[in-house]
Amino acid sequence: MNCDKTIKEIKTFVVVFRDTLTKIGEATIPAPIGVDIDPKTGEVNVPLEITPMGDVVLNPIIGKNKLVNEGSLKIMLTFKDLYPGPCPDVRKSISHEVLVPIQSVHKIEEICPEDHIQEKVEIKSIKVKGIPDKSISKFAGRKMNLLIKVTLQVEVIIAREEIICVQVQSK
Repeated sequence: MNCDKTIKEIKTFVVVFRDTLTKIGEATIPAPIGVDIDPKTGEVNVPLEITPMGDVVLNPIIGKNKLVNEGSLKIMLTFKDLYPGPCPDVRKSISHEVLVPIQSVHKIEEICPEDHIQEKVEIKSIKVKGIPDKSISKFAGRKMNLLIKVTLQVEVIIAREEIICVQVQSK
C-alpha cells in the first residue's frame, strides 16, 4: 500500500466480529450417599451451596468461518444439613469438587485462523438436577446421578491486524 507524504500507514486491529454468545457446560456425577433427591422432579432436597472455584478457562481456536471453544469451570458443591438429628458426631455436610467441561462451536462468516480473539465471560447460571442412574444397585435403593449445567454469557471480539492509511496534518 503506497501512501503520499500527507498520509501515514498505521498497523492496527480492525474488529471483524463482535457479539455476545451463550456457551454451555455439562457434567454428570454420582449423587453422594445421603443426598436426598426427589425422583419425580429431580430437585435436590437438601440445602446446596454452589461455589465457582476460580475463573472459567476457555481455549478459543479460530478456524475458517468457525470459532471452537474448549474449556472448563471448577465448582464446589456443598450439600448441607444431611443428618440434622441431635447426634454431634454425624457429618453435617458433604463437599464435592467438580470440573465441568465447556465446549462450543459457532459458525461466524468472514473470520480466519490469523484473527485475534478477546472473550469476557460471565457465569449466568449453574443448575444441579437429580437424574436416575440406569444401573441397578444390589445393595441400596435407587441410585441417582447429578446433572450439572453451566450457562455462560461470553462477549466475543474478533479482530484482524491491518495496515490503514491516515491523513496527517501538515505544519
